[in-house]
Amino acid sequence: MYADLARAVWVEADRGRAAADVARLRERHPRASRDELARRLIRRTALQCGAAGFAWTAPAAYFGGMPLGPELAYQVVAMNRLVLSLAALYRSSGAVKDRAVGAGVGISAGVAADLLRRALVTLLRRSLPRRPGTRGIVGGLAGGALAYGTALGVGNLARDVFAGRKTFGLGRLTG
Repeated sequence: MYADLARAVWVEADRGRAAADVARLRERHPRASRDELARRLIRRTALQCGAAGFAWTAPAAYFGGMPLGPELAYQVVAMNRLVLSLAALYRSSGAVKDRAVGAGVGISAGVAADLLRRALVTLLRRSLPRRPGTRGIVGGLAGGALAYGTALGVGNLARDVFAGRKTFGLGRLTG
């Protein structure tokens, strides 16, 4: 799974797909500014990640355990593609740098969200041991909201960096 994930993040096909997504979005909304298009990209990715987070966390909370699953890989690839799309939208230079930033941010945020979802499932299992239906609903909603918020945060940060509003310097974010 990790080899496939690394291949999906580093292969050039994602850059081409990101550029095609941006071109299609520009055709659909020719009068939209870069920031408006960026908001659309971010919202779309956040909704996709939120749906995946709900779909994976609800059954895990219902059954009381959460194995490592495809949702983490999906979220990492989706956020990587979002960062690449935003880089293409703002015509950021340095393709290798964009891929490295996209991979790093996507993996970090995805793993952090996955760890929080696991803690949530454990907490729900302990606090509602005899209510699997309630655990499933609460876990799904919370997992979906967490995945949505993570993608939204990553997208907004990437948009601000590529638009030149914020920069990275010596391990800290300045703006």
